[in-house]
Amino acid sequence: MEISNVRKNELIELAEFVADDFCPRGMIMPEIIATQSGITYNYGEYGTYFDGVLEHDAGEFHIYLNKQNILYQDNTRLRFSFAHELGHFFIDEHRNALKKGKSLHKSYHRLLPKNIIEYEADCFASNLLMPPKRFLQFVHKRKFDFSVIESLSKEFGTSLSATLFKFVEIGNYPIMVVYSENNKIKYHWCSHDFPYKYFKEHSSKKLPPLTVAGDYFINGITCEDAEIVNANDWFSSYEDIRGVKLFEKCIYPTYNNVVISIIWQ
Repeated sequence: MEISNVRKNELIELAEFVADDFCPRGMIMPEIIATQSGITYNYGEYGTYFDGVLEHDAGEFHIYLNKQNILYQDNTRLRFSFAHELGHFFIDEHRNALKKGKSLHKSYHRLLPKNIIEYEADCFASNLLMPPKRFLQFVHKRKFDFSVIESLSKEFGTSLSATLFKFVEIGNYPIMVVYSENNKIKYHWCSHDFPYKYFKEHSSKKLPPLTVAGDYFINGITCEDAEIVNANDWFSSYEDIRGVKLFEKCIYPTYNNVVISIIWQ
């Protein structure tokens, strides 16, 4: 499920307008935006019922944020959940639905949301916390390596994964992000100008063994730094890419036997 380009641009413009209006300098603070918009909020422990939810009652809006198993209130996951719920408020169709007594889906921290309403709120949240103009200004003329993503994550108060997806979308250097689970490629995203589009096929349908991600699943080896890999171990190409080298940096989340690879040339 995807948002049309027209709709996506509308959400980006809305999010950037809200960011500039309420937090014209520095990190975007969802608490400030909520307070100045007349939205009350609280942090509580709500088990696994939701990460965030926006409710409307008697003309008032309130955001519940779940800090269950989160150590600090400024955690990037909480910030994104807060921005997501603000999206439901600032997107006219979502807010008006709540005013009419309809309920929106409770939001959960997932790599891919399940319906168009959640996609739209996630799009708003990403562009609220990482306004595109500020994001591009930050990366302007910087030579890419993984430290750029780490710096962006710190600057905007966003998770590494959210920052990576934004960089894939609008960054200044071609990269690919590969999400692998149980030794198989499950999702991938790449910049429009990333040179390789087709993964090398293996009869086992498992990750190429001579990659950093493959080494983790096969041998349990983790690497802290970016490693050099052969392009033809990851990709197939109509051109001869033997001898072409790429960088691969892996992130090892602590769930579902997952590895996220960042690949660049």
